[in-house]
Amino acid sequence: MPEVINQHLANVYPSLAMMAGMQLEVFTAIGEESKDLDSIAGILEVRSAKLRPLLYALVTAGLLIVDGNNFENNQEAKEFLIKGKPRYIGGMHSAYSDLWASTMHTAESIRTGHPQAEHDFGNMSQDELRAFIRGLDAGASATARRLQKEFDMGRFENILDAGGGSGGLAIALSRLCPSVKLTVADLSNVTPVTRECVQEANLSERISVEDCDLVNQKVQGAYDAIIMRSVLQVLGPEQAEAALSNTASGLRLNGELYMVGRVLDDSRLTPIDSVAVNVMFLNVYQEGQAYTES
Repeated sequence: MPEVINQHLANVYPSLAMMAGMQLEVFTAIGEESKDLDSIAGILEVRSAKLRPLLYALVTAGLLIVDGNNFENNQEAKEFLIKGKPRYIGGMHSAYSDLWASTMHTAESIRTGHPQAEHDFGNMSQDELRAFIRGLDAGASATARRLQKEFDMGRFENILDAGGGSGGLAIALSRLCPSVKLTVADLSNVTPVTRECVQEANLSERISVEDCDLVNQKVQGAYDAIIMRSVLQVLGPEQAEAALSNTASGLRLNGELYMVGRVLDDSRLTPIDSVAVNVMFLNVYQEGQAYTES
């Protein structure tokens, strides 16, 4: 039997079931208590007969618990997939729907030498940008919490989030460190979405948004700390060098630069998630890939 092959073929479906559950907000509908099939279907306004297979698939995927006809979120789903919870990441489905679909073009991207689902942030429509970069907010918020926990970002007076997309990191960091003034800099095509998100968070007085093409322009202002999250990995070596130089020019004396992104060991075999995501990068960026430690 082709055991490894069959395992890979079967493992696709739990991930897709999880994606559907996030899109439908199944986990939010169930909430903290167990509910029966008809109750969940009623909240979601869908047919019970159509919802039933998905709920059982989510049980086998390790996200729901079933007891008779009642379903309950397991502990991880309660913490991360109920909308409104501090560590909610269910909104990531919009970004991952995009990225997983893009990865289906890998063979053709390699064959042609050109990404078949290219993400050119300077030319994407506002709707495309909004769906994609808002879907990354949950990961950005997690990065903010980790930076605060490990490096005490509240000791800085002002921080620049360079290439900050929708501002998810800056918004989360502003809530964690209310005394810090934050600025988000990104392409002029991206910043309208950033301003939307900052306004929705009622943080316009504490977070500024600046247009800046990091590859071709030096950042404006001087900052105690600069964060570059998932920026260098989307660029080729020459672009990355230019972006790093233009960004670092905004650091004050003794300022600190934090680069966050996918990194591979020099073997290029670990971490496994970075190895996998590197395949996706082939389809969406001209040169961008996870870089190695060396």
